[in-house]
Amino acid sequence: MKRPVSQAIVLYSFSILLSASYAKAQTQDFSTYDLSTKAGVNAAREAMAGKKLDDRSKNCVRIESDLPGVVAVGGFAYDRGCRFEGAFVKSRYFGNEDASLSKSALDALGWMAASSKQREKFAQVWVEKGLLAFLTVLSAKNEDFASHSFQAPEAVSQPNGEIVVRLWIRLPSGRSRGRNYQQREHRFSSSGNLLSTRTVESFSTVKDEEG
Repeated sequence: MKRPVSQAIVLYSFSILLSASYAKAQTQDFSTYDLSTKAGVNAAREAMAGKKLDDRSKNCVRIESDLPGVVAVGGFAYDRGCRFEGAFVKSRYFGNEDASLSKSALDALGWMAASSKQREKFAQVWVEKGLLAFLTVLSAKNEDFASHSFQAPEAVSQPNGEIVVRLWIRLPSGRSRGRNYQQREHRFSSSGNLLSTRTVESFSTVKDEEG
C-alpha cells in the first residue's frame, strides 16, 4: 500500500523545519548565559531546543579546565548513557555534524599561533575531552589486552602539518555482556579542520559467568 502524498509532504516539511531550527542554533549568540556552569549550559540548551531537558540529559555536560571556552554536551540514551551531540565554543553552539566544530574548538585553544607540539596537545585533549567526552579513553593497558597490542593515547605531527591522534576507548556496554574496545584515529589538517575519523582496530571480550 502506497503512502498518501499528503503524508510524504508533511514528513518532508517537518524535516525542513528541523533543519532550519538547527541552522538557527549555529548562529545564535549564547553570551547571556553563564557557560562556565552546568546550570548555565543547560539553560542555553533549553533555550536552543525550545523545551525542557530531561534530568539525565542535563548530566551530559563536560566542563574541562583543559578546554577553556569549550563545553561538550550530549543527549542521554538508556542503552549507551550520554552520547556526544556538540559543543559550545565561546558563545556559539556547534553540532556534531557541523564541519566547523573541530576547527572552532581548536582555534579557541590557540591553534593558529601554536607550535607543532602545542597543536599535538590541543588535538589530543580535544579528542579525549571533546569529541569522545562521554566515552572511556584508556590511558593504560588492562587485563583485557593480554592478547592485544596496546598504545597509550598519542598525537603525532605529520610532515604536511597534519596532526594524527590515536587512542583506545571502551565502548558503552549497552545490552551486551561483553566489553568492547576500539582504537580510534582522528586526523586534523594544519588549519585545525577534522579531516577524518576511523576505527583502526577493535575487539570484544566476554567475562565468564560465575557459578
